[in-house]
Amino acid sequence: MRKTILEKLLPWLPLLFGLCSISAFEMPEEKRFLGRKVADIELRDAKGRHYTLYSLLEAGRPVVLSPVYTRCPMACSLISGGLRKAVDALGTLGQDFTIVTFSFDSTDVQKDLEGFEDRWDMDGETWRTTTATGADIAGLLSSIDYHYEYDSVTTEYLHPNIVIVLTPSGRISRYLYGLEPRAKDLRLAVMEAAKEQSGVGFVQGFYLKCFYFDPATKQYQLEWRFIISTSAGLLILTLMGYFLFKYFFFEDSAPTPEKV
Repeated sequence: MRKTILEKLLPWLPLLFGLCSISAFEMPEEKRFLGRKVADIELRDAKGRHYTLYSLLEAGRPVVLSPVYTRCPMACSLISGGLRKAVDALGTLGQDFTIVTFSFDSTDVQKDLEGFEDRWDMDGETWRTTTATGADIAGLLSSIDYHYEYDSVTTEYLHPNIVIVLTPSGRISRYLYGLEPRAKDLRLAVMEAAKEQSGVGFVQGFYLKCFYFDPATKQYQLEWRFIISTSAGLLILTLMGYFLFKYFFFEDSAPTPEKV
């Protein structure tokens, strides 16, 4: 069913990109907002529960925040479908991170949240659909520098297609852009965010150094300079180790020529 919905939405993509290109909303100023704490607002979810955003950070894991509105006919469904695809590929939802889909439409009621949560097979715990009051919505969006436009004619919102990765203390660690976040980008962003509290092991630290976030493409790219320099260093150490081992162990054990 999910695949069928996405296939039906694909013909609308050119129109979506066209609308976004003429829209006056601004993209987040990353230089100003990366590292800032987001507003700790009161959320209400698809199960009717009320709690603060920061209470979801108490487990010590990064939170991926996905701003949407449940009536969105195009982009929000594609973003959620893209997240679902990345999450299924990683298989670490609930272990390494959790997701909060946040509706910025204050008219959304519990039934709207339930329908959106069911559509994307969210469990309501490790991935939940939430919203808030108008004032709290404005406070959260302002703290992440998220802008949108409301079209009174179509009664739809024009908005950027991004998810925001928060550290365990509620700071903005990374913005990921696009309708379908790559699993690799999500994994790396979560690993970066997790460093704030628990740090990373040697293997994860080395893996992170092999990539960097490119502001131009808004994606993680291979850090070739680090890879090449590290590979060259390892090659030199390997060769040195080989010759030293040969010198100390093979030279001493070589047979001495007998005198005639």
